[in-house]
Amino acid sequence: MPIRCVTFDWGDTLATNHSMPYTATNTRAFTRLAVELAGLGLTVPADWVAANRADMHTAWRASIDPTANPGQQEIDYRAMMDAWVRRIGGDPEDPAIRAARDRCDDLCIAAVIPFTETLPTLMALHGRGLRLGIISHVPWPGDGCRRWFVRHGLAPWLHFYSLSSDVGVIKPHPGHYAHALAQAECAADEILHVGDHPWRDVEGARAAGMRTCLRETEGVYAADALVNCAPDHRILHLPELLELV
Repeated sequence: MPIRCVTFDWGDTLATNHSMPYTATNTRAFTRLAVELAGLGLTVPADWVAANRADMHTAWRASIDPTANPGQQEIDYRAMMDAWVRRIGGDPEDPAIRAARDRCDDLCIAAVIPFTETLPTLMALHGRGLRLGIISHVPWPGDGCRRWFVRHGLAPWLHFYSLSSDVGVIKPHPGHYAHALAQAECAADEILHVGDHPWRDVEGARAAGMRTCLRETEGVYAADALVNCAPDHRILHLPELLELV
C-alpha cells in the first residue's frame, strides 16, 4: 500500500521545543500583555504576571502527567487567559484586548524555532503529491499556532492541522488521531506519522492504524522507551523521509 499522506508532530520533530512551557518567554509575553492592558485603562496588579504564569505552568504540568490527566484532556488556555482578563475588569471580547492577547500568543509561540531542514523537506514531499498534515499536542490557541506556520513559510506546503487545543484531547487519545484522519482524505494505513514521542506519536499513531516513523532524539525520553516503541521506521533527520515515501 503506497503512502499518500504524511503527518508530523510539531515540537522536537519539525522545530525546537525542549523545555516547554518556557518560563522566560512566558514571563516576557505576559509582562508585555500587562503593559498593553494597562494602556487600555485596566488596573493590573503587581502580581498579575507571576500568578498567571504559575496558573499556566501548573495546568500544563498536570496535563502531561498520565496520573493527573488519565482522560488526556488538553488545557483550555484561551479560557484561562479570558479569566485572567476578567479578573482585572476587562472584557475578553473587546477587539483591542483580543489583539493584545493574540500578540501575547505570538510571542509565546515564537520560542519554537523550525529546523533548517523542515521547509525543504515539506516542499519536496508536497512536490511528490503527498498530502501533509500536523498532529500536535499544543496548548496554545489554534489560530496562533497556524500564524506561526505562516510566519515561517511552512503553511503553503501543509494541507491540514490537528491541534490538541482545537480538538480538546491530546495524543495518544484516539480522538486526536480521529480528528486528523477525518482530514487526511485517505485510509489510515496510507498515512505515515512522524514524531519524536515514543508513546504519543508511535504508539498512538499505530493504534489509529497509521504507519509510524520515530524521529530519534537524545536526552529527552528514556532510551528503553525509544527502543521498545518499535516504530516502522526511524530517522535522525527529516530529509531521510524522502527515501521512505
